[in-house]
Amino acid sequence: MPSRPTIVAVVLFWLATVGWVGYRDVWPRLTASGPPPVEVELGDEASQLVPVRWNVLRGGQRVGRLTTRMTYQDADDTFRLTHQYANLTFDFGSARVVFPEVTLTTRVTRGGALREQGMVGRVQIQRRIGDEFVSVGEGRAVVEGEVRDGLFHSRCDIDSPLLKVKRDLDPVPVPDGQALSPLQPVGRITNVRAGQRWVVHEINPLHDAMSSLLKGVVGLPEEKREAFVATVGDRPEPLAWGRDKAEVLCWVIDYRAGESRVRTWVRADDGRVLRQEASRDGETLALERDE
Repeated sequence: MPSRPTIVAVVLFWLATVGWVGYRDVWPRLTASGPPPVEVELGDEASQLVPVRWNVLRGGQRVGRLTTRMTYQDADDTFRLTHQYANLTFDFGSARVVFPEVTLTTRVTRGGALREQGMVGRVQIQRRIGDEFVSVGEGRAVVEGEVRDGLFHSRCDIDSPLLKVKRDLDPVPVPDGQALSPLQPVGRITNVRAGQRWVVHEINPLHDAMSSLLKGVVGLPEEKREAFVATVGDRPEPLAWGRDKAEVLCWVIDYRAGESRVRTWVRADDGRVLRQEASRDGETLALERDE
């Protein structure tokens, strides 16, 4: 069995599958203090017939794949954003954590308000013996919830060597506002202009509900939430992108909050998102569009 620090790291990576800022927030839901100047157009995203594929990078090395897709739900006039991670592999010295598959879903109204959020995934814990990694345990998790009367009601079913839980989670409040943000891995962002600046606050009820559960299990410290300040540079910057690493001019949206930093590269001529990168605690994770 891995050491306690490794166990904590594994649990944090389980939690990371419901966020996107460093270890604990690898895919956050953010809402602006008022409408942000840039937009994620839900109809445009849902009209794309081919899903967007991304390489997941850790410290510049590929560690997995991500596929994103937006679909329109005609029954209730909502939009569902799906993120499917495949073969995520993270090494911690002599330990390795592998996520063969993780699917994250978010359903929002036409106005962007959150309605549902969920995660389904599997994890494998491995230990290095000689020159090979040997499995020492596997687990699965299903966490699903919906917003009712301003509260996120969710239920988790986790079965792993580190944690076994099957119960309702404590309801957590969901502030009004846009649940999808340009910080998330989406296909296209519009209205990016030089010198823009705005403030965003994290909204991630699934993360909040899971954090409350895990604090009693592994003693996770209380997180200090800080608003992100988003800025756009004065001019497009070149990005070496694609298989041939050709230079592409991109607007760079820079999000900062305390020690956390997230950057999004948006191609200047058509608004397509080509790269997203998150840094925290000396760790860098990135998504790079694969076309």
